Amino acid sequence: MLELPELTPESFEILAVRELRKVGLEVSELRVHRRATLPEPERGYLLELKGVISRAPWQRRILIACRRQQVPIGRAAVESLREHVREAGVEAGILFGAAAFERDALNAAQDSPLALLRVSDGRTAFDTSGWGTPGHYPAWLPAYCAQAVSRDLLGQPRYQLLESGQRDVMVNQLGTKADAASPQGVEPTEHPNAQA
Repeated sequence: MLELPELTPESFEILAVRELRKVGLEVSELRVHRRATLPEPERGYLLELKGVISRAPWQRRILIACRRQQVPIGRAAVESLREHVREAGVEAGILFGAAAFERDALNAAQDSPLALLRVSDGRTAFDTSGWGTPGHYPAWLPAYCAQAVSRDLLGQPRYQLLESGQRDVMVNQLGTKADAASPQGVEPTEHPNAQA
């Protein structure tokens, strides 16, 4: 079995941007907002990136949290992200977690402009995606992939591999009540003939 490359903060940032672009979102104005080492029992790190994601005409100022830890991600990590979103003065947050999510983490994200994404190794993602025969891996398969986290019928975490064209799923998760009230479900843009 091939050994996976280490998921460093730098490679985690590249992965997060790649996965958002893969679904059709533009990522811009990205800069490091926070770096932290996680204490026991998590034993890992947290990298937060502040920037903008968009899909014309929709746009959000965002905080992207890349969380690598040894134990499953629970309510405290999601509540911490909600606080950091407020502190950073942005509109929404995305948590890329390199561990499984606990059920209470999904409860904490409910009714908030937060998206939860699990990072798993490419082979596990491929085997569970239905893309091909499990155990037979294509050469293009990346070392790590992201999976959207949602609930199954019993309320347990369910993981779905991010694929091209899923930007609307992300947009809906990161939307606000104002977006829902908008006739098109997105923020209005400035009229092209408006004077500056």
